[in-house]
Amino acid sequence: MLSRYSLYAAIIALFVGAPVLIERATTPPPRERRIHIEAFRYGTSPSVIRANRGDSLHLSFSTRDAGHSFLLQDYRVEAKITPTMESVAIVDPLNVTEPPELSSELILTAGETGTWWGSLVSSSRFRCHVYCGPMHGFEQGDLIVRPNYLLWGSLGLLASILAIGWIRARETSTQLATPAESSPPIDLNARLPWIGRLLAWRPLQFVGTMPVLAGFTLIVLAGLVGTKVGGRNIAVMMTWAVWMSFLAVLLVPFGTRLWCFVCPLPILGEFVQRGAVSEVRTATKNGRYGNTFFTLGRRWPRALRGPWLRLLFFVALGSLSASLAGQPRWTAYLLLSLTLMALLMAVIWEHRAFCRYLCPVASFISLYSVVGRVMVRSRDDATCSTCEGKPCLRGNDKGWACSFGLYVPRITRNVDCGICTECFKSCPHDNISLSWRRGGWTERFASYGEAWQAIAMLVLAMLYSLTIHSPWPAVRDMANLVDKASWSEFALYAASMAALALGVVPLLYWLAVWWGNAAARRSNQEAGRPLPLLNTASGMTIRSKTGDVFKRTMPALIPLGLGMWAAFFIPVVLTNFTFILYTLSDPFGWGWNLFGAAGMPWIQIWPSGVPWLQAVVVLMGVALSLRKGYQLWLDDKLEKRAALSGFAPTAGLIGLSAATMLVYFTNF
Repeated sequence: MLSRYSLYAAIIALFVGAPVLIERATTPPPRERRIHIEAFRYGTSPSVIRANRGDSLHLSFSTRDAGHSFLLQDYRVEAKITPTMESVAIVDPLNVTEPPELSSELILTAGETGTWWGSLVSSSRFRCHVYCGPMHGFEQGDLIVRPNYLLWGSLGLLASILAIGWIRARETSTQLATPAESSPPIDLNARLPWIGRLLAWRPLQFVGTMPVLAGFTLIVLAGLVGTKVGGRNIAVMMTWAVWMSFLAVLLVPFGTRLWCFVCPLPILGEFVQRGAVSEVRTATKNGRYGNTFFTLGRRWPRALRGPWLRLLFFVALGSLSASLAGQPRWTAYLLLSLTLMALLMAVIWEHRAFCRYLCPVASFISLYSVVGRVMVRSRDDATCSTCEGKPCLRGNDKGWACSFGLYVPRITRNVDCGICTECFKSCPHDNISLSWRRGGWTERFASYGEAWQAIAMLVLAMLYSLTIHSPWPAVRDMANLVDKASWSEFALYAASMAALALGVVPLLYWLAVWWGNAAARRSNQEAGRPLPLLNTASGMTIRSKTGDVFKRTMPALIPLGLGMWAAFFIPVVLTNFTFILYTLSDPFGWGWNLFGAAGMPWIQIWPSGVPWLQAVVVLMGVALSLRKGYQLWLDDKLEKRAALSGFAPTAGLIGLSAATMLVYFTNF
């Protein structure tokens, strides 16, 4: 009889090996092919070239408009295309010192050769390296070579994850492990006293924010007065390639909302509110200290609280993302507009109303900070219950009132806390910890809006990959408001994106939960067990409302969402890494060379590995989402079989989403 792990290995071998062997056996033998490629702004026709490994490809070129190039770095070839010549100048992009070779066609053998890795590469992206307009950076297409081991291997691995998950769920154990309960977080400022002293240091936020504000100012200036070429302007590279990638892939999953601590957008408004940049201004009233603010300090309307406004703002900006990334000046205008908005809101409303209710970046950060490692928590709630004045909330002579309106003993999630560190300064009992989570996350959503947000963010990550990284010019042209799309085309594109992210896909998940909830109840009843119960503030209530189940189980989408966002940003960073170094040396595109990187040739970092990395992060996200989803259904007091029945429809949608993107990343 097979052991558990031997069974898992056999499933993986079967599900991965069988389709890979079939793909290899059904791939036709090599042949000679002649393909004409017509280049234009911003793409090529055809945009996807499909071949069999070993095919001799004879590529000829022409252009509809300006000069272009066909850069295929995986094969170390680039063909320069000019309107006035039938021949193309062929060069090695990794050896720019060699003279070009003029030829009427580019001949290459499909499938990299010479190394074991080359035989595994099936998807190679070709790009243009001749500037032809503001959206030049989005010109791209794909050479897909069979046998496509990555496509069928990744789909087979996805199927094995689903199968192994189903088998594990039916094993003896009725609960999955919850490491958070057995692995308490590390109290950083208790274990490392210098961290505690740093957090209590009054100028900490000012000192931390000023370098970021200086960089922010440089980025805005570069966008306004620097070169119009996005790949040569630090405003585009640092905002869309570096900062967004760092935020999504590293900072939020590990540092939760640490970005809010140094964010330059609200800091000017906060200085105006406080009438100070560092020190605390207080006034004595009835024997208690109270912070003195110099603005109206109105409360934000209750009807507009929650994640909805900032989610809508995020969707609206997302539809403009391609145009914003193509125009440095538009990027600068956006950053200035957000800063002005935050400043005006600080004058009218209390604390950081912009960050809490309208900031589009907070829409992403607040959702995915749930899984973050850094946490602000109360050490002992009993100590807080005897503390007079609630200084962590209202402030005192040591610290300002909480910028996010939070009372520390009630912080049980990372969603709302921006780690402004004021509570560490104002707490008179040293009862607040900056902790590092060691176990798994157990936080739940507090509202339907947060559950809706999790679905919308997953969908947007998928749609941005399908738009920004698409090989299909027609799709990109609809999103290009700079010099291609008409307002009617763009409106159709934006409306379609909003409808999918905010309506169609959330409705599908709602229906999946409704179906699963009915199946789970039916399974429990057939087994002769009572209906599942929920713990609520008022006691035990029968779990029957689909909305309650929907809200409680949608955190399952967070790992897959993070995986999809990582898959989106991986090519952004690896493709533009040379341009990032270039713009650091010459931020305005004025011919400077501050660090010796300006003028360096464009080299993509491991382009053949991009689809593999994308497949890995998507599969990791699927595995974690399936595990979390089943655990959430079990935590609602469901019997094992009922939990499986309840989660199955949602798991099916999760698997379908992953399969769709795996096909796209590896075969288009």
